[in-house]
Amino acid sequence: MAQKQLVVTTDDLDGSEGARTYRFSWQSTSYEIDLSDTNRDGLLRALEPYINAARRTSSRTAPVARRSQSDAAAVRAWAAANGFALKGRGRIPAEVQAAYDKR
Repeated sequence: MAQKQLVVTTDDLDGSEGARTYRFSWQSTSYEIDLSDTNRDGLLRALEPYINAARRTSSRTAPVARRSQSDAAAVRAWAAANGFALKGRGRIPAEVQAAYDKR
């Protein structure tokens, strides 16, 4: 027996069918909302003056600086000499790294 599933996306504001999902962010928080074309146009009209006055930014985040293996070995040696119990492999706990950085 064959089955067919139908997914109907409804507008989050008025419940009308045929909505599409839109993503936006504000103050470092990302949001999603399902809107019909009418409500999408209303959102765009409300935001238009702010969008026109705003600066575009890159959506990429800065790369995280990683410590080299020799740095990790130095942290492990310092931690062992200063009473911190660490495993021989794996991530160095943040509190140990912070103590090492403060030394």
